[in-house]
Amino acid sequence: MADDRRNGKRERSIPMLRKTISVLLALAMVSALTACAGGDGSSESTPAGADPSSAASAGGASEAEDKTYGKLTISGVTGDPDAFIVAGVEKLQAEHPEIEVEYIPCDNSTREQVIKTAISAGDPPTIGYYWGTRVNSFYDIGMNLDLKGKISEEIVSNVNEGMLEPCLGENGEIYALPMKTVYHTTFYNKTMFDEYGFEEPETWDEMTAIFETLKADDIFGFSTNSATMQDCLYGMTYGELDAKVGEGTAYGVADGTVSVLPGTEAGEVIRGCIEQVQAWYEAGYWYPGDGGINVTQDDANAAFSQGRAACTFIYSGALEVLKNSCDFEIGTFMKPTSEAGITSIDNIEPDVFFIPSNASEEQINTGLAFLEIILGHEIQQTIVDSGQTPSMTSYTFENVDPLLEEVMAELDSGRLQAGVNPCRTSSEMQNFIKQQIFAAPCSGTMTIDQTLEEMERIRLAAGEAQ
Repeated sequence: MADDRRNGKRERSIPMLRKTISVLLALAMVSALTACAGGDGSSESTPAGADPSSAASAGGASEAEDKTYGKLTISGVTGDPDAFIVAGVEKLQAEHPEIEVEYIPCDNSTREQVIKTAISAGDPPTIGYYWGTRVNSFYDIGMNLDLKGKISEEIVSNVNEGMLEPCLGENGEIYALPMKTVYHTTFYNKTMFDEYGFEEPETWDEMTAIFETLKADDIFGFSTNSATMQDCLYGMTYGELDAKVGEGTAYGVADGTVSVLPGTEAGEVIRGCIEQVQAWYEAGYWYPGDGGINVTQDDANAAFSQGRAACTFIYSGALEVLKNSCDFEIGTFMKPTSEAGITSIDNIEPDVFFIPSNASEEQINTGLAFLEIILGHEIQQTIVDSGQTPSMTSYTFENVDPLLEEVMAELDSGRLQAGVNPCRTSSEMQNFIKQQIFAAPCSGTMTIDQTLEEMERIRLAAGEAQ
């Protein structure tokens, strides 16, 4: 299956007729868009590595004085807000002391519904905070304000292209902006690997051999958050699908346009990956053995940091947490493949902010000011300081951790691709991939055939819902 995104084009199966949200929302959208029309998107040239948001703010100072700013309400934050959000809020309030701030609480399972309910009810937040490769679940039904021409083109041009891609509409609309990103990776105990004389594995057989050696010393091969993040492990399918079925197949599976039924090419490739994970589980390599399919993130992190598991399949944003809890050197590698010569691919997952399409003029003014601050050098440095990957990769950063540099370097490797995680197919698919894709066959609650059939049912249901 060809994927024209790699040739500069973008394909996404979007229904010809978007769903109607409500008459109230439609009227509010028109009102908001009319009220906020303006901003030519022009900016002066900014030197490479400099902060384009500073130039944009300086150029628009007199215009900003005439604007009225509303309350900054951020919805989609789970738990305590990240340090970069807090720093951005503080800077915004320093510039506009009249702006009040509120965070709308939610968790990962309710995040989407909380934001959508508020927008549909005509009480939108100023900023929606969500996963980049699932933000289309909002803009496909008209819930996102097009930011093109409202945010400086100079700022937009400095956003990492791979992170920005999921935020773009079919006609060049900018429906969201990425702040930072994570990708699924493998962190490993480099100190332990060196002591055993292990090289970073490139194939499943090489990884299995490492696991077997470690088991003899009562060390588990790997841990992972199997309770809610099995997509960290599902990434092993992406390179296999593109290599064995055709380039772009992994994206097609995630897009819901490729069948995964037993007997289909894609289905059989996914079967092979499940069988490999199942073999590791049955051999006792998956921490903590029989209970491996019910491990939380905290438990998986603890097993790794305490040296009970040599590797952990996880997201790159956990680096700082692991560094603070581990007394050994950490290394990272892309997931091994079934055979040498297959390029390992994994999903890049930007964290994005968007402004709802029915936000008031005052909310839009506040939201735009906040976005430009977050994309500025100062706040992007805060993201780097927290051990995470910033969206403005063209900036020059200070005191970058060497391992973070290695993580960030993968962005230029071509092996990280936005949109290949099928969690974006639908909310139901997201829950299935995160909680069942490996747990169901490993626990015996489903056969692999039944697992693939369920994945196909969810895929078809998502298509019908559109």
